Amino acid sequence: MAVFRFLAAVFLLVAVIALITDLTGPLSAGQPFSATTVETQWTEMAPATLQSTRAAVVKATAPWVWDDLIWPVLSVPTFLLFGVLALWSGYAGRRRHKVNIFVN
Repeated sequence: MAVFRFLAAVFLLVAVIALITDLTGPLSAGQPFSATTVETQWTEMAPATLQSTRAAVVKATAPWVWDDLIWPVLSVPTFLLFGVLALWSGYAGRRRHKVNIFVN
């Protein structure tokens, strides 16, 4: 369960950094907030890997898997996706209370 807590911390760190990056420009220039999607981040960092991942997924599965399942996830703002992943990982890695069933 410690792995999930570690992942929750990493996902939360990525979410906070993505939110701060999205907020810095508009706040300093007085412009409205616009969130950056995961697809935009991925395209800016490594556009060839996005295209090769799409081709690999379409080749290994049906094209609807990319269009209907993966693409909507990539269209979500980065801070929101990683925030949800952090919440899920934190919940999965929570400390469980030991229940003693042999108490008389």
